[in-house]
Amino acid sequence: MKNTLLVKEIREMLEDGLFEDIKDFAESNPPDVVANFFEALEIPEIIQIFSFIDEEIVADIFSEFEDEVKNQITSQMSSRQLAELLYELPEDMHSQILSTLDEEKKTEIHELIEEIDKESRQAQEALFGNIPGIIRDREGNIHESIRVYKPFAKKLKQINKLDKGTLITVTDPGQEEIDFLCKELNIPADFFEYALDMDERARIEEDDNNKLVIVKIPYYDSTDEDEMYGTIPLGIIFAGNTILLVCGMQTDFISKMIENMQKRYLGSLAKDDFVLTTLFDTTQLFLLYLKQISNIITIVQKKIQETSRNEDLAKLLNLEKSLVYFTTALKSNEFMAMRLRKIGLVPVTEENDDKIDDIVTETKQAIEMSSIYNNIVSEMMTAFSSIISNKLNNIMKLLTIITIVLTVPVMFASIYGMNIQLPGDKSPYAFAVFVIISIMFSGLVVWYFKKKDWF
Repeated sequence: MKNTLLVKEIREMLEDGLFEDIKDFAESNPPDVVANFFEALEIPEIIQIFSFIDEEIVADIFSEFEDEVKNQITSQMSSRQLAELLYELPEDMHSQILSTLDEEKKTEIHELIEEIDKESRQAQEALFGNIPGIIRDREGNIHESIRVYKPFAKKLKQINKLDKGTLITVTDPGQEEIDFLCKELNIPADFFEYALDMDERARIEEDDNNKLVIVKIPYYDSTDEDEMYGTIPLGIIFAGNTILLVCGMQTDFISKMIENMQKRYLGSLAKDDFVLTTLFDTTQLFLLYLKQISNIITIVQKKIQETSRNEDLAKLLNLEKSLVYFTTALKSNEFMAMRLRKIGLVPVTEENDDKIDDIVTETKQAIEMSSIYNNIVSEMMTAFSSIISNKLNNIMKLLTIITIVLTVPVMFASIYGMNIQLPGDKSPYAFAVFVIISIMFSGLVVWYFKKKDWF
């Protein structure tokens, strides 16, 4: 269903060349939501937007369009653009789109798709072919977002094939990689959908032979000034004796976890130990980032006291938003940690009980810290807003007083500037007398304001 709410704004961004903003909008929202807004645009505008958005995102958005819009888009696309679109779309959609074309056009499109597939394979091979531990499927396709680690000699080593009893990391996978893992490991596709949903809360999902544990982990992105700290779901899938870590973006948390596991003594990938260690490390990372935020708040506070710049207030607002994300994520992690005993994922032992108690304690501490810092930021923003308003009031009061004081000599000058007979206007000392009288009256006004403590 077309939504015209953002038509004007999107067109203005296109005219101003703000393609990155449109790209961010398309990538950060669900495809069905983006499709509703894009459908309200003209077809050439949609095709222009598709030209600078990632092909996989384009395919996801296109799949959500109404059939009428799809037909209009494909009829106005060049052969190359249509072939690139079909290459990313599921094969069951090809026949529907190609049915409106003549045989010669169909043949041309099929040849272009084969050419694009060949180019894609060559590009993948050039980028990832020489990387140790790269995973390939039976057709030789490279899956660059998948890495496999297996315990060897009680250490975690990277291997280049899927195997049982391994740890598999999956970072921002495409649909082909999801299909590959689902087929090879017999995992429901829904598990990947849940784990890659940016708004998913921490929870536990069970299948006949598989379990999914979703943990909210924090991340730090130095390239995003508007949201440097945030949270993202991390899906832990248990498929038999194989463990998968699924995340929608590359984070330091996963890489450091693998690095630590490669260094330390490791007998096996025990589910209970893995889950509890992940939860504990997650909470420790939250606490680390909260300490960093506390230091940033202190620095920004000193800067605002000196300059009161809008940029510093905006930074406080972004920190407040990050703290809200942290508090929400920590609360869902705490609830999920307490459920581990009930579902039997973590056996009831004294050691596991102690670990869960430690996790809950640390999580509660992080929640309290996050809430305290959030309150501090809120109070700081309120206080500094009041300070800025007070400064503005003082400035306006001073300007008003100056205006009133200067009004006295202006009044005398206006009276004796009239072209009529006035007392003393023939005297050679008239100007000096008028200046002295003006100064005296202005001084009297200043004295009165000072007596009233108005400045």
